[in-house]
Amino acid sequence: MCVLRIFSGTDSFKSFALGTKLEVVSVHDKDEIRKIGKKIPMPQYQISLAVSDRDWDDFPSQVKDAIVFLSENFDELAEMQRNHKVDDAYLDFPIESRLDVDIVNQNDHLPRQLIALAGKLNFGIEISIYG
Repeated sequence: MCVLRIFSGTDSFKSFALGTKLEVVSVHDKDEIRKIGKKIPMPQYQISLAVSDRDWDDFPSQVKDAIVFLSENFDELAEMQRNHKVDDAYLDFPIESRLDVDIVNQNDHLPRQLIALAGKLNFGIEISIYG
């Protein structure tokens, strides 16, 4: 499940979350207490948006969904950035590791179209590999 994570040190995303047609996975304000393990305050404002619901073992489909998501929602995402001071934003692709005793190298390709769209929006790309 690919998500778009957006962070700000100064601007809340809660009003954006209420007014968007995009699927909001989570939205947190700075200093809000997250109850995951230890009760730690959020260091900054954050919103996470659903980009793809594909399984972690289907990276190519996550990438295709991300291209469609960025293409279809480009204007709204650009407008959100004009209205909020965004300190960091990136697409987070969770994938399963395919490494084992027979496979010692894992390569996953990011197509130019995805990189170009993400770049135009000033979004980074993260691949989170899980064993």
